[in-house]
Amino acid sequence: MRSFVWCLVASVCAVVALPVCAASSGTTGKPLAGYLDALNGRGQVVIYSSDLVTDEMHLATSPESVPTLAELQDLLRPFGLTATSGPAGSFLVVVADEEGRREQGNTQTTAAAKIEPIPEIVVTSSLHRLNYSRPETHTYLDRELVARMPTTADEAVRVTQRLPGTASGGVSAQNHVRGGDANEVLFLFDGLRLYEPYHLKDFQAIATIVNANAIGGMDFYTGAFPAHFGDRMSGVLSVELREPQEPTETELALSFFNASILSAGTFGEHGEGDWLLTARRGNLDLIVDVIEPEFGSPDYQDYLAHVGWEFGPRARLSANFLASDDKLRLADADRGETADAAYTNKVGWFKWQAQWSASLSSDSILAISDIGNRRSGDLALAGIVAGSLHEVRDFSALEFRQDWRWLATDSWMLNFGFDIKDLDARYRFQSVQAIESPFDSILENQPSTLRDFDLAPSGVQYAAYAEVRARLLDKWTIDAGLRWDQQNYTTARNDKQYSPRLSVLYAPSDATEVRIGWGQYYQAQEINELQVADGITEFSPAQQAEHVVLNVQHRFANDIDMNLSVYRKTFRRLQQRFENSFNTLTLLPEIQFDRVMVDAPAAEALGADLLLSHGSADENLLWWLGYSWSEIEDELASGDVVRSWDQTHTFKGGLTWRWGKWDFSAAAEIHTGWPRTLLNGELVGQPNGGEDLVLSVSERNASRYSTYQTLDIRLRREFELSRGDLTVFLDVTNLLDRQNLCCIEYSLATDGSLASRDKHWLPLLPSLGVTWRF
Repeated sequence: MRSFVWCLVASVCAVVALPVCAASSGTTGKPLAGYLDALNGRGQVVIYSSDLVTDEMHLATSPESVPTLAELQDLLRPFGLTATSGPAGSFLVVVADEEGRREQGNTQTTAAAKIEPIPEIVVTSSLHRLNYSRPETHTYLDRELVARMPTTADEAVRVTQRLPGTASGGVSAQNHVRGGDANEVLFLFDGLRLYEPYHLKDFQAIATIVNANAIGGMDFYTGAFPAHFGDRMSGVLSVELREPQEPTETELALSFFNASILSAGTFGEHGEGDWLLTARRGNLDLIVDVIEPEFGSPDYQDYLAHVGWEFGPRARLSANFLASDDKLRLADADRGETADAAYTNKVGWFKWQAQWSASLSSDSILAISDIGNRRSGDLALAGIVAGSLHEVRDFSALEFRQDWRWLATDSWMLNFGFDIKDLDARYRFQSVQAIESPFDSILENQPSTLRDFDLAPSGVQYAAYAEVRARLLDKWTIDAGLRWDQQNYTTARNDKQYSPRLSVLYAPSDATEVRIGWGQYYQAQEINELQVADGITEFSPAQQAEHVVLNVQHRFANDIDMNLSVYRKTFRRLQQRFENSFNTLTLLPEIQFDRVMVDAPAAEALGADLLLSHGSADENLLWWLGYSWSEIEDELASGDVVRSWDQTHTFKGGLTWRWGKWDFSAAAEIHTGWPRTLLNGELVGQPNGGEDLVLSVSERNASRYSTYQTLDIRLRREFELSRGDLTVFLDVTNLLDRQNLCCIEYSLATDGSLASRDKHWLPLLPSLGVTWRF
C-alpha cells in the first residue's frame, strides 16, 4: 500500500511540472504581475485582479525603489491601467478610462465604479493566490511590527503572547490558545508543517528553530480556522519566509541571546531567482558561564537555506533546507538534578507554485524531516525521590501535499487539496524511580517504578479537504468546508475523522464586520508524540474539539479599531496528559514525585476577548489595550477542575512610538494567578517517642498563585553609516523585577519536617543588541 502511495505521489509530481513547458519564453522584461508581487513583499500593498494584470504584460523597465502612486500610474499607463489609493495605504490597480488618462486626479472616483469586484479579490503572491475577504478570524503580524515589539530572547513568535486569548508564563515560546494545551497549535513555515519546531524542547522550549530575521510575517489563528488547516485543535501559527527586498542584503546581528548572520538577494536577468541564507547561534551558554557557571551549558544553533526561481509568470520552484542542533548539560544542585540532552532537527523541502490559468493555481510541497533526540539524567532529592532516565527518540517523515485554488467567478472560489505522510519512529526508553515514605503514599505514587521500552511504530497519515468560499448579496461572504483525516498506526486502527467547518462574514458597512465561525477539529496523536516516558506505549484515538466563535470588528470615526470575540470550545475524547503538581520548572519532570496523570475525557473553555487599538506598524504611534475573561475546566469523574493554565481575568496593553530615528515600545500584562495544588506536612508524635511526617495534598488546582504582572520595554535607535545602517536596541523583560510565583519546591528540613520554597517566572532580564544591515 505504501509503495502504491508513493507511486501516486511521483505521478502527481510529474503532472505539476507541466506549467514550465507552458511558461512564456519569448517575452522580455520583468512580468508586471511579478513586479507588483515584489512590491507586496517590500511592504507596499498592491491589490489587483489577474483578469486585469495578465501573464502577457511585461515591463520594459522597473524602478529599484518602491514607487509613489504617480510613478506606479506611469508604469501602468501603457497597459491601459492605472492605480488609485486604497485602504491603509494600499494601491488599487484598475482600468484607466479616457477621462482618467487625461486627468489622473479623478482616477480614483471614475475607476472605482467600474471595478466593484476587485476589493473582494486580493492577489498576494507571485503566483496570484486569490483570497476573498476572509470569513474566519485571524491576526496578521508583519515584519515591521515584530521588529518594534519587545520580545524575550529575540524570538519573533513571542509577539503572539501580546494578543488576547493566549496564555504563557513567559519562559516558553509556546502558547496556550483559548484553553488548549501548548501542543495544540499547528506550526507552519513556508506552508510546511514543522515537527518539534522548538529549541531545548524538553527544557521549556525557549525559542523556535526559525531565525527571527528569516521571518517575513505571521498569520495567527485562535479559533474556527478553515478546513485547509488540520490535525491540531486549538490554533494555527503560519510563518512566512522572508523575501529579499534588494538585489543583495546582508545582516549581522548580536545580542545577549543570539548571534546571527543573514544573506539574501535576487539573481537572473530580470530578478527571476532569489536566495536566502541564515545561521544563528544561541548565546545562553556564554551568559550562564558568566552568571552561574555551575548551572551548566545550554547551547543551540539553527541554519536555513533557500533558493527559488520563477519560470516566467506561471510557475515558481524553490528548494529549502532548515536544520537545528542543540546540546546541553544542566545541573540543579539544590534539587539534586542533572540532565544531558542532544537534539537534531533537519527538514528539506521543494515547493512548486503553478498558475495553470487566470482562475486555477496550485501549490505543491515535497518534504522530508529527520529528527533525533537524546536525553539522560539523574535525580537524588534527599529523603524524597531518587531515579534516573535514558531516552532515545528518532523520527522521520516523508510528505507530499497539494493545495489548489479555483476562482470560478468573481463571486465564488473553491479551495481543495490533499496531504500524504509516510512516518517512522523509534523509542528506546529506560527509567528507574524510587519514592521514599511518606511521599510514596500521595498522588497515587508507587514506592518504585521501573520502565524499559523499545518501540518502532510506523504508518501513514492521509488528509483531504474541500472548501467553498462565496460572496453573497454584496454584504455576505460564506466559507463552508469539509476535512477528512486518517491514521493507520493508532490504537483504533485506521482511525478516521471528518471535520465540517463553516464561517460567515457579514459586512453591514465599510467600518463594521461580523463573523460567525463553527467547526469540528481533530488532533491525532502524532507518531513522535507517544508518552513512553510516562509509561504509555499505545497511541490514543484522535482528540476532538468543537469551536463556536462570534467576532465583531469595528473602526470608529477616530480610527480606533475594536475587535471583540466571544467563544466556546468543547473538548471530547481527550487523551491522558501528565503534569507536575507542585513544580513545573524541573529538569526531569517524568521521574519527580509530584508527577500526576490527568485523565479527563472532556473539557470546556468559555471566554471573551476584547482588543482596542490605534495605528499600524508603519505609523509613528501604535497602541493597543486588551481584556480577556475565560473559564477553562476539565470534566473529571470527580467533578470539574480548572486547568493549570486557567487565568480568569487578563489585561494586556502597550504602545510603540517612533520619534525620528528613535523607537520606544512597551508591553504590559496583568492576569489572575494560575491555579496551584498545595502539599501540607505535619510531624506527628509516635508512642516510641519519635515523630513521623504525615502528608496531605489539597484538592487539585483549588487555590491560586498571586496575580501575575509584567512590564517589558524595547528602546531602539537607528544610525546611518557610509555602508548600510546600524540598529542598536535594548530589551528589558520584567522591567520592575516583579516576583511572579509559578511553582513551589518541597524538600525535607534537617528535623524531618516539610520545607518549601517559592519559585518564580522570569526575573528582570535585559538584552542589549545590535544589527548591521548593508
